[in-house]
Amino acid sequence: MREAAMIGLIELVLLCGEVSAGSHSLRYFFTGMTPIPGFPEFVAVGYVDGVQFVLYDSDRRELIPREQWMVESEGPAAWERKKDLAQEQEMYSKLTIPLLMTRTNQTGGIHVYQLMTGCDLRDDGTTSGFNQRGWDGDDFISFDKDHMVWVTPVPWGEITKNKLDRSTVDIQRWKHYLEVECIEWLRKYLEYGQKELRVFAPVVSFTRLGDSNRLSCAVTGFYPQAIEVNVWRNGVMIDETLSSGILPNHDSSYQIRKWVEFDPEDQAEYSCRVEHSGMKETLVVIYEPKSRSQVAVTVGIVVGVLVLIALIIVAVVIYNKKGRGKSNYNPANTSDDGDSSSRSSTST
Repeated sequence: MREAAMIGLIELVLLCGEVSAGSHSLRYFFTGMTPIPGFPEFVAVGYVDGVQFVLYDSDRRELIPREQWMVESEGPAAWERKKDLAQEQEMYSKLTIPLLMTRTNQTGGIHVYQLMTGCDLRDDGTTSGFNQRGWDGDDFISFDKDHMVWVTPVPWGEITKNKLDRSTVDIQRWKHYLEVECIEWLRKYLEYGQKELRVFAPVVSFTRLGDSNRLSCAVTGFYPQAIEVNVWRNGVMIDETLSSGILPNHDSSYQIRKWVEFDPEDQAEYSCRVEHSGMKETLVVIYEPKSRSQVAVTVGIVVGVLVLIALIIVAVVIYNKKGRGKSNYNPANTSDDGDSSSRSSTST
């Protein structure tokens, strides 16, 4: 149960971010922590386009597939190699945690070390990659692959930076992994899971939240995770919006919701614009106040009734004209006598 909670937190950090539409991603998250009863000291998680496909933890010490297509495509030898790499990261984490505790003058308590690495492949063929490490929730050090140096925002990280900068072999290895190897694996994973990782276009609704002064743009059912959602007013994008972040649905698709404050009396045009690889062009949904909709429905009903009345009048006029044109037609007896009122006389 506690392990599931920990994995849930890792997934929440991953999925709340927003990535550009029209891209694919490969992510690995390695998390090590000081011993806590009921929690594994090390967890590794892998994602393709936000879909978790692999899990490793220090309690079971086994690489656990979350998607069967991955095991079937990889083969046993490659799967065993991945387990070895996860165990190497576990050992590195156990050595790093006490070292960082010393450098930050910590002698006890709960501490967390994280390594996050991955790459992105965009539809236009361009790529990007990153390797960054954190300590107790803050940035610790990251790799600048373009300049082939390590960068740290904290003074106590200088020791680690200088040590890593001197290792030219590791620098070349990380650069090659982020620019070549990671992208190759991402392409393979996309090919492996082409049936499971198929594209779904989003469903969008743009409405007012009850009687509040908020407009809500709800986007759901899309895959892959990458999407761009923005609210506009009179053709100008609104920067001050609230967002739920990208969240998973039960069917492996995703959802996101954005809110914006507005004046219900404002006559400006509000719209929600969505870009996703499942659509050929940007989807624009314009907010229509209920009052406008009600007026439109009422007008439509009135016009419909008037048209119906006009048709009835025309039909009656035509019927009467036809009736008067018959030479052998005699009107019915209008006597008050019950027998004669049911009879009519005709010419012989």
